[in-house]
Amino acid sequence: MKPTGPSSQTYFSQRLRLHYADWGNEDAPPLILVHGGEDHCRSWDWVASELQADWHVIAPDLRGHGDSQWTADGNYPIMNFVYDLSQLVEQFGYDQVTIVSHSLGGNTALRYAGLYPEKVRKIVAIEGLGPSPKMIEERNATPVHEHWRKWYADKRAKATRKHREYDSFEEALSRMHAENSYLTADQARHLCEHAVIRNE
Repeated sequence: MKPTGPSSQTYFSQRLRLHYADWGNEDAPPLILVHGGEDHCRSWDWVASELQADWHVIAPDLRGHGDSQWTADGNYPIMNFVYDLSQLVEQFGYDQVTIVSHSLGGNTALRYAGLYPEKVRKIVAIEGLGPSPKMIEERNATPVHEHWRKWYADKRAKATRKHREYDSFEEALSRMHAENSYLTADQARHLCEHAVIRNE
């Protein structure tokens, strides 16, 4: 079953226009759903539709994701995501929120909870702890100057990268489903409808 849609809203953080999906029910306790790195807020639609009767569900698009604005320099340090989440909570004026989050969203939410424990009633973080101790050890074995040279090279490579373009929506949908074979056809279509942007 395709979930019914939320309203599309915006807020500002560090002069960026950021988007969030608001599922209504403003008198209910607030529940913020924070998506992962290669995702967008509408990935939570099936979860949100199940919870909206008991919660005021808000699902933000992280900066550079979904319908939120990109940064001018293409730089996305984790603490800026934390700041954006903090701004969202502050602008709603909530004393406390419950957060369910995944991956990058989980890392963001856990850092927010660490900074503002009094603001977080409960938190669920799925795969949000960041790199494993083994990955950190490997990273620390790389000399600092090599780390930064690689970072610069990666930034240069990304600067020349173009958006994926498809000749039709059906072509984009086919790729979405091929890359995410666990999705049903209806789920893939729904997510693709909210992920693509029509060019001129």
